[in-house]
Amino acid sequence: MDVAEEVYDLARRYLTKVRRSGPYDIMAICPFHRKADGSEERKPSFAMSLVKGLYFCHACQSRGNLYTFLRDIGVGRTIIETEYRFLLDEAAKNIPPPPDPLNPKVYELAPINEAVLGLLDYCPTDLLEAGFSMQTLHHFEVGYDRWHLRLTFPLRDIKGQLIGISGRATGDMEPRYKIYTEEYKTWDLPSVREPDRGSLLYNADKVFPSTYFASPRGQVVVVVEGFKACMWVWQAGIRNVVALLGTYMSWECKWILEHLGCPVYLFLDNNSPGRSGTIQAAEELSQSLPVFVVNYPTRLVDHEEAQPDDFTPDEVTEGIAQAPTYLNWLIQHAPSAYEAET
Repeated sequence: MDVAEEVYDLARRYLTKVRRSGPYDIMAICPFHRKADGSEERKPSFAMSLVKGLYFCHACQSRGNLYTFLRDIGVGRTIIETEYRFLLDEAAKNIPPPPDPLNPKVYELAPINEAVLGLLDYCPTDLLEAGFSMQTLHHFEVGYDRWHLRLTFPLRDIKGQLIGISGRATGDMEPRYKIYTEEYKTWDLPSVREPDRGSLLYNADKVFPSTYFASPRGQVVVVVEGFKACMWVWQAGIRNVVALLGTYMSWECKWILEHLGCPVYLFLDNNSPGRSGTIQAAEELSQSLPVFVVNYPTRLVDHEEAQPDDFTPDEVTEGIAQAPTYLNWLIQHAPSAYEAET
C-alpha cells in the first residue's frame, strides 16, 4: 500500500486547488475557514503531509491528523472506520514520537558538505534588481542554481552547520519554495533528508552567539517570516533578525528564542496568515519573554500582501523603535480576539 498516493487521492476528493509542495506534501484551500467577508480563500494555506496524514493551516491554525481531517469535513464515523481505518493506521505509523522538551531537534541532522555551495556560487541578479546589496547577498550566502533555475538559500542549524538548501523558483515553477532532497543527484551527490522546517530559525546561527554571549542590555531580536524579509531587515541595519520558514512558531523556535533571553519583535507579513501567526507566536513567547509587534506604516496598512521588504530602510528602523507591546497591539488591531482572551 502506497500511503502517500492514497492520501493524495483522498485530498483531491475533499479539497480544492490541491498542488504538490515537495515530494510528500501538498497545499490546498483550507476547508475549515473562510475570509472575513464570507468568501472562500483564493490562495492555498492548508498544508498536509501525504506520508503522515498530518495537516496545518497557516491562516486559521487548524491542525490535526487524518482522522480529525475526515471527521471535521463531515465524513461519518462509520465510513471512517469501515473505509479508511487501514489507511489511518498506516499513516499513523509514520508520525514521529512527541518531542522531548529536553532534547529539541535544533541539532538533529548530520551536516552537508559545504563544498556543494560552490556549485551555486552565481550572482542572484533578481535580488540585486529588487534592491538587495552584494554585501547582504554575501552575508546570507545567497546563490543561484543554474540546473534547477532557483535562487538558493543555505539552511543552517544554530551551530552553523549546513543541513539543507532551499530553492526559490525564478519562473512559474511549482512549488515556489522547495527544500532540496533529490536535487543533489544532479551533481552526483547522494540525496539528503529534508530538515524539519518547523525547527529551523533562519539566520539564528549568526544571531545566537551575538546575543547569547553579549550583555542583554539593549539587545533585541526581530522575527520575520521568509528569507527576503530577513535579508531586508538586516540590510536596514537590524542585525539581530531571524526568520520563520512560514508563519507558525514551533516549540523548537520558541526554545531558541527563549535561550537568547532578549525581547522579541514580531514583524510578520500584513496578511491573514501573518496576523494569525503573529498572535500564535506572541501567545507562545509572551509567557517567558517581552513581546512587541511592528506596525505597518499608513501607506501599507490597507495593502493585504505587504511584507517587511516593502518598507524603506528608515521605516524598518522606525517601525521597530515604535513597536507597541503585544497586548497594546492586540487591543488596537484585534479587539475581538482580545475580548476572547480576557
